[in-house]
Amino acid sequence: MKYIFVLFLNLLFVCGTFAQNDQAQSLVEKECYNKAAAIYKSLLKTDAKKAATYYYYLGDIYWRKEKNDSAKYYFMEGVKNDETNALNYVGIGKVMMEKNSVEGLRSFNKALQMTKENDVTILNAIAEFYILKTPKDSLVRAIKYLQKATEEEPKNSYSWMFLGDAYGRHGEGTKQVECYNKADALFHPQALLKMKYGKLYTAARNFDLSVKYYKEGLALDSTYGPIYHELGELYSKFKKYDLSIQNYQLYLKYIDYNTDVEYRYASFLFFNKDYKDALVELTKLEEQKYDNVFLYRLKGISDYETGNYDQAQKDLDIFFKKADPKIYKAMDYEYYGKTLLKKGQDSLAILSMEQAVKLDTSRVDLYGDIGSYYYSKGNYPQAIAYMSKQAALTPNDAQIFLNTGKAYYYSQNYPMADSCFAKVISLKPNNHLGYLFRARVSSSMDPETKQGLAKPYYDKVVEICSANTAKYKTELIEAYEYTGYYYIVNRDKVKSDAAWNKILQLDPTNKKAADGLKIK
Repeated sequence: MKYIFVLFLNLLFVCGTFAQNDQAQSLVEKECYNKAAAIYKSLLKTDAKKAATYYYYLGDIYWRKEKNDSAKYYFMEGVKNDETNALNYVGIGKVMMEKNSVEGLRSFNKALQMTKENDVTILNAIAEFYILKTPKDSLVRAIKYLQKATEEEPKNSYSWMFLGDAYGRHGEGTKQVECYNKADALFHPQALLKMKYGKLYTAARNFDLSVKYYKEGLALDSTYGPIYHELGELYSKFKKYDLSIQNYQLYLKYIDYNTDVEYRYASFLFFNKDYKDALVELTKLEEQKYDNVFLYRLKGISDYETGNYDQAQKDLDIFFKKADPKIYKAMDYEYYGKTLLKKGQDSLAILSMEQAVKLDTSRVDLYGDIGSYYYSKGNYPQAIAYMSKQAALTPNDAQIFLNTGKAYYYSQNYPMADSCFAKVISLKPNNHLGYLFRARVSSSMDPETKQGLAKPYYDKVVEICSANTAKYKTELIEAYEYTGYYYIVNRDKVKSDAAWNKILQLDPTNKKAADGLKIK
């Protein structure tokens, strides 16, 4: 009886360690590396017979976290514990391949020789390395090992799944689907495989099927963080940054904290124009000394957009100092120029914005920004110089001709202003602004109102704006004032009074209209 009881306890212990190992592997799949590592460290204390295997899995966790020194330490401990355990030679090979491919390959071959190339765990582990970490032309090795694995254990679902991954990276989509389908027939429904189907259809640009499989995976396990990552990336491709943000928030919630993921989340906030929230995340990363020069690009632009121009200049200065000039973009010079404009450093700002246009010739709108800056300062000749550049390159943009026309108008170059506003009318015949400004130009060229040059344009303003008197009250009053005065000059009391009365209907307290009615 005592023997049976001890046997029962041993069985419970074995089942318990199997369950813990499965749980740890599930956590690794879900990128919960710290929790998985804690389980393996616990198993090292309670199951010394399998210590070498647990050392391998600990090393594998650190390898996946790209902490190769720690990974190598655990793999070496595994070898010390049991030189006959081939897994740790695979681990050493994975670490060495990134520095010395000859040594790495020698370690892989040692593991294969030790197991006579028929241990599926070894074959899968080496093949996964080639899938995750090597160029496309190395995938033939992964495919070779996985084909061998599926021959050795036809019911090993992970071998089929990895083989599907290898075919997918190799551009063989049909074989990829076939392998996933075989894995699916062997698996219980599992979030990991649903995610792989989703990634397959993402690569095939089938948005609907991708989302379908990702959501099926989350229905099986709503805490499966990597699926939220894939959804976040998928939505970002379609510029649905609000949905990207939602999914990245959940990704961060369910996986171990990761600065790279935090940066990606911050970038989605940035592209969604949530500059204030992006700054919170970017500042947090900066405080952690996150080594990514692009952080300063996003941070500098976010500083500008939230009105902190001093900090924007500091951050963009760091970016320009640290970044390779080959990666500079038009937006870097654009925001640096805009920042300097806000700080009154005109000449440097304009040089920067002109450099932005050189890098991206489609950004002629920056000429307009420079022109608008000079316009706001009353420097109309310089405003005209830059606005004209933009107008010449975008001949169908009414707003640009309107802005250029205003600069000509306020510099009293009425013929050029009239030409610009005529262009606005031709591009936007149902908009009142072209007629309004052409009326003002014509009025300036006919200061005594004897010729009535402005009247046809003011009449058109009345025609367009009368449909919404509340919105266009100011414009209508201006038009009626001109009309009233024009008819006084031309001695038509009836028509003059009609215009003044129109004004009083819009503004009963209007003194100019009241005085106009008194004129005989």
